[in-house]
Amino acid sequence: MRTSAALLLLLLLLLPRVRAASPDAVTRGDFVVLLWESAGAVPGDAAQGFSDVHRDDPCSTAVGWAAEQRLVLGTGGGRFEPDRPITWEEAAVLLRRWAALQGRDTTLPTGAAGCIGCPQPSPWADDALCWAADTGLLDRSPDSRLDPGGTLTSAEAADLFHRFCCEQP
Repeated sequence: MRTSAALLLLLLLLLPRVRAASPDAVTRGDFVVLLWESAGAVPGDAAQGFSDVHRDDPCSTAVGWAAEQRLVLGTGGGRFEPDRPITWEEAAVLLRRWAALQGRDTTLPTGAAGCIGCPQPSPWADDALCWAADTGLLDRSPDSRLDPGGTLTSAEAADLFHRFCCEQP
């Protein structure tokens, strides 16, 4: 319960900055900050492996931590794109990697191929999307399909982190 309250407070503090960057969209940098905060905001070095994450960026320490943990690998060309809105499939991949580091079960259900109805997930994300849908982390869209390329709103990110932190074994 204490973790839930701390996470809610963190989300409330981050939301004004998220909304200023893009109307109700959560950025990749902000999502990694949420992961880092859920890990206890461990002190660390600022991100140095990504050309577009500077030491004075608000997400720099979190991105550095996530890179050390191999949670984030970047978007190619030495970039992370911290200000780009995060997609559902990117969030699913990050949460599955974080769950694995925490020792949670991240195996796919039997017969996982085609377990979710979604249009063309990226090849690097299909297993994570299946895992997240199977565990109940991801909701389906109104037409009962997942939207892997859709972006998360602040409310959806708050709900996703609540499910991940408070409702998952």
